[in-house]
Amino acid sequence: MRKSLIRPPLALGLALFSGWLAASPMTNLLGQLSQFDYQDYVGNLQAFGTRYFNTQGNVKATNYLADTLNSFGLSVRQDAFDYGGTRYNVEATLPGLVTPNQIFIIGAHFDSTSNDPQTNAPGADDNASGTAAMLEIASVLSQYQFASTIRFIGFNAEEQGLIGSNAYAAAAQVRGDTIVGMLNLDMIAYTAGLATQDLEVMGDKWLVDRFIADAATYVPGLLTQAWYGDYYGSDHYYFHSSRYPGSSSLFGIEDTATDIWSNSNPYYHKTTDTADRLDYGFAYKVTQASAATLADLAGLIPEPPIMLLLLPGLLLAARGRRVH
Repeated sequence: MRKSLIRPPLALGLALFSGWLAASPMTNLLGQLSQFDYQDYVGNLQAFGTRYFNTQGNVKATNYLADTLNSFGLSVRQDAFDYGGTRYNVEATLPGLVTPNQIFIIGAHFDSTSNDPQTNAPGADDNASGTAAMLEIASVLSQYQFASTIRFIGFNAEEQGLIGSNAYAAAAQVRGDTIVGMLNLDMIAYTAGLATQDLEVMGDKWLVDRFIADAATYVPGLLTQAWYGDYYGSDHYYFHSSRYPGSSSLFGIEDTATDIWSNSNPYYHKTTDTADRLDYGFAYKVTQASAATLADLAGLIPEPPIMLLLLPGLLLAARGRRVH
């Protein structure tokens, strides 16, 4: 009796291929996000001592963001604006392959403040937490291809009244940039140890709904709450449809802006806003949901695994290897 057997190396290869098919491209992408790397970014930003807009710590943080984003192979520029001197946002671009003129932004402000801003403003939750998410998402999405262009932006001088994002949005409108959607992360890591803590998602309805849907699909353990409307309070504001025609924005925060400013986070804008008080598991879930939404919006282009490229040759080899 003749019996055809697949040799072990081929069987292993087919098993790996089948496993890849079983996991969606989005699931593979999200699996590369690292909570440990996220935590390192928070620690590195806090280590500057203060990132207050007019300090050397802010300059060092600006350069740190530029160097880190550049290390991911992205095209990086420091976007200058004037506010008591020349300040800089940091922008990194991943060009789209199909509709490159359509732009999606994920942003977070990296400056900080406190009751002692010139020397001690660790700003761990506000807003190393959001900046670290932007960096971690950039580190992974930079390895993929998308239909539309993605910009990763660290905004400066947010604490002085959204100065950096206002300047950026104004210049983008003058250039005629087609910014379809902007995701803004600001204070995403303080939960006071409450298992019921959720992420408040505020802004243009269609974009908020997309975020909520993607979070439910890919990060079901993250509790979210939708708020529709034109909310002030962070860098999404100047990208909202009411003041940037054609654009939409959302603001992700660990609690409502009103609650935060009413001191639901007792360390808000204080020297005690430090990394040891953060909930990294919660922040990691927010990072995953944000990455999923951004990849969904920009149009993730799946890449075939190496096994798919090798499969025809492996099958041909198997046909020539029979055991009698």
